[in-house]
Amino acid sequence: MFTGVRTLALAGAVAGLLVAPAAAAIAAPLDARATPRFEPSGATPKAAPGTRLAARGTLSKSQLRNHLEREMDRVGGSSGAWVYDLRAGPGGGDVLYSDSGKRSRLLASNSKLFTTAAFLNRFGPGGTLATGVWERGRRAGRRDRVLRGGLVLLGDGDPALASPKFARSHNMPVTRLKPLAKSVRRAGIRSVRGNVMVDPTVFDGRRSVPQHGITGGPWLGTLSGLSFNAGMDGGRNAGSPERIAGRQFMHALRRAGVKVRGNLRVGNAPRAAVSGQPLGTARSPGAAKLIKQTNTPSDNFFAEMLLKRLAARKGKQGTTARGAAKAEGFARRAGGGARLVNGSGLSRKNASAPARVGRLLAHMSRDDELDRAFRKSLAVAGRTGTLKHRMRGTAAEGRCQAKTGTINGVSALSGYCDSRSGLLAFSILMNGVNVDSARRAQDAMAAAIARYR
Repeated sequence: MFTGVRTLALAGAVAGLLVAPAAAAIAAPLDARATPRFEPSGATPKAAPGTRLAARGTLSKSQLRNHLEREMDRVGGSSGAWVYDLRAGPGGGDVLYSDSGKRSRLLASNSKLFTTAAFLNRFGPGGTLATGVWERGRRAGRRDRVLRGGLVLLGDGDPALASPKFARSHNMPVTRLKPLAKSVRRAGIRSVRGNVMVDPTVFDGRRSVPQHGITGGPWLGTLSGLSFNAGMDGGRNAGSPERIAGRQFMHALRRAGVKVRGNLRVGNAPRAAVSGQPLGTARSPGAAKLIKQTNTPSDNFFAEMLLKRLAARKGKQGTTARGAAKAEGFARRAGGGARLVNGSGLSRKNASAPARVGRLLAHMSRDDELDRAFRKSLAVAGRTGTLKHRMRGTAAEGRCQAKTGTINGVSALSGYCDSRSGLLAFSILMNGVNVDSARRAQDAMAAAIARYR
């Protein structure tokens, strides 16, 4: 095995730091046109037929190691890599390659692997979040159609709550408010003579997350326990997502034939007001779809919402710090480990070692139900998400699924390859590098991993 500490090449370090000269720690330095809440996907040239990158022949263990070591040497920087054969031997598991595999490196958006794995483990692939509506006060009038009191719209930290138009334009799963308005009408209510209270207190009141060493942006929509349209308002960060959700709900009520004669209020609803059965609930897409939206396009907003929701318990608000602790704890129990200050990787303090990332991947592969959902959440080489324009024409295309990570001077790629001998897990964390060069090296490494037999 290769276990030496890689020397930081001055030229490589300088090149990495100068990707964005005016912002040495910018979150997404390579593509100013990127949608703010997503990691820039980047692209690498398609492998030309007849070149080494386009080769398809099988590689032995020693040949694989030589290929990987050549690319690691070429990139330089404070980089590390770890490759693991998940199916080797009766008991499974064989480390095929390790280069500084136990040394901690910055994760960038590979942090999302820890966030989504912990979320999936808690809720299960089909688990949902439920935004609910409750009535307050008493019924009056003919057939009890008048509600003298009001309504409570209680958030559950659902990142997919949005208008259908917004969801379509951003290619994201959606939870609609319309069914909640219809449930009020189905309950027999035609007039509400009181206020509509929106309650986002499943989360604390913090609107963003710690982003140490990250400038530029914004790279993240406004967070709220009752979010709407990914925390955005007309292309900008929303000042109060819960108010926007409330206004949209009142509009949906009017369209459903329910008149509201009160005002919109934001607050913490009395426990008694939401202790009974709700008039209706709007359930999010299942956890498998929520983590796919997080990992495939590398959605920062979804990642941070899922992390906070991971921490929410009865009587305890979801916070970023508590969510990070939950994700770290799950990783430790899985045999891996990480230091997390947020769930998206928008920080230069989120860190782990390639072997620890790999151990998390290996753990997720051992549960058939979680494995399917987790792997399906990752971008597919040459096909989808942040890997759509990478590894094209190589043995990795269509056969490797991975999570990318990009901040200035940092590039990461971790995931799975369906190699000629079975499923392999790998993690490549490159720090102090030129990001474009690092991506090309990672593509060549993934292509070699896919050829292993």
